[in-house]
Amino acid sequence: MPLTEVFFWLVFIGGTCTALVHPTVGVLLYILVYHLNPEYQWWGENVRAVGLRTSFTIAGATVVGLLIRRPKFGPGAGQFPLPLVLMITLAAYALTTLLVSDQAGERGAYQAEKFVKITIFVVILVRCVRTPAHFHLAIIAWLAGVVYICYQAWGQVGVSRSGRLDWGLGGPDFAESSDLSAHLIATLPMIGAMFFMSRHWSGRTVSLIAGALAVNTLIMTRTRNAIVGLLAMSVAAVSALPRGYRAKGLAALVVGAGLAAQLADPGWWRRMSTLTEYRNDPAVMDRFRFWGAAVEMARDNMFGIGIGNFQERVRDYVPNLSVPRSAHNTYLECLAELGVPGFTILLTLIGVTLWRLSMIRRIAAIIQPAADLRDSYWSARFDLGWHAMGLSVGLVGYLACGMFTTRLWAEDFWMLIGLVCCLSNIAATMGSPSPAALMGSDRPDGSAFTEIDKPGSIPQPGAPA
Repeated sequence: MPLTEVFFWLVFIGGTCTALVHPTVGVLLYILVYHLNPEYQWWGENVRAVGLRTSFTIAGATVVGLLIRRPKFGPGAGQFPLPLVLMITLAAYALTTLLVSDQAGERGAYQAEKFVKITIFVVILVRCVRTPAHFHLAIIAWLAGVVYICYQAWGQVGVSRSGRLDWGLGGPDFAESSDLSAHLIATLPMIGAMFFMSRHWSGRTVSLIAGALAVNTLIMTRTRNAIVGLLAMSVAAVSALPRGYRAKGLAALVVGAGLAAQLADPGWWRRMSTLTEYRNDPAVMDRFRFWGAAVEMARDNMFGIGIGNFQERVRDYVPNLSVPRSAHNTYLECLAELGVPGFTILLTLIGVTLWRLSMIRRIAAIIQPAADLRDSYWSARFDLGWHAMGLSVGLVGYLACGMFTTRLWAEDFWMLIGLVCCLSNIAATMGSPSPAALMGSDRPDGSAFTEIDKPGSIPQPGAPA
């Protein structure tokens, strides 16, 4: 048995058992396993042989742990923030479209089951990730999974076509190049936030290595939607900074882009140059046809054709198309499958989520929350403003990538929404005048404490200039 598999089994069994007592550990393990997709790794032969559904097992243990411990929220926090309520509403409507559709197939049933499962997980996520330490660890789990995927890409594990990393890394939600690039776009600002929160050279070095691996993998995918995501992310990052920091932020982006350009090979530049010649690119022109088909479907079916049905129904709208194809656009596929009601719910959810992140940054500018997280085994630095900025910039970049790839039913999108709900609850608690709220339990088992430092101890992205 490979050492990697031995290590995985130790982490999986230990984490699952711990989740029965400390459910937050189950959430962290779920996020990590989601990235690893152990059943399909080269070292996962025994996982496949056992027939174990790792994510389902972890979620089940976490639910049991919640029933045993029943963690409570701090002042101002709640189980169902508005983005989560809208997500549940969208899930309910999606199930309705499946039930009333006269062409429901296996794909629709699969997508519906998947959306119900991720909705349940987001409910669990919001219940478990209640404190600064919980949130910090959740981001670390996310970044650890991304670093492993990028390490695999660096080691030439994935499948390449014509010099382009095409598929074969991580979970099914980002196994293909365009999906993986959207995931990396969302992750890069989180890495940047962790860099600025680090107080020691070791933490900053790890963040730099993680960022370099992520950028290298992004270049290896050679996806053109990444350019759109990076541009949107850059505008969002500079706009989110206070006026006194925007010039420095813009300079940092220019330097970062220059360093990233040094990693790009001639093949990447050739691929990006096709953006100016899109009329001669069959793949781009196909996307235009699929987008037109999505609009036609919405006109013919105001309430949607049903979740998961686009790939089959598109052949009725695009002549000479013999194979199922996605819309390659998150929003138009939502419009086609869920109709005007589902499309309206999705846009409202996105708007409310981004507004919440803006409010969190305002709270951070007022209370200046910088927290040292310490216990016997680890120490870290939490900052509400930097986490809010990392999430908001990453989400904007991710949503921009969604213009050219379909991410409506991808778990990472809904995890991002769930993390925003968690951070919103934490901001409400930290903004509470109650000293007990500021000095609450922070360890995954709820036993340690968070020390809130004096304002101005580290640079605050939401602080006024």
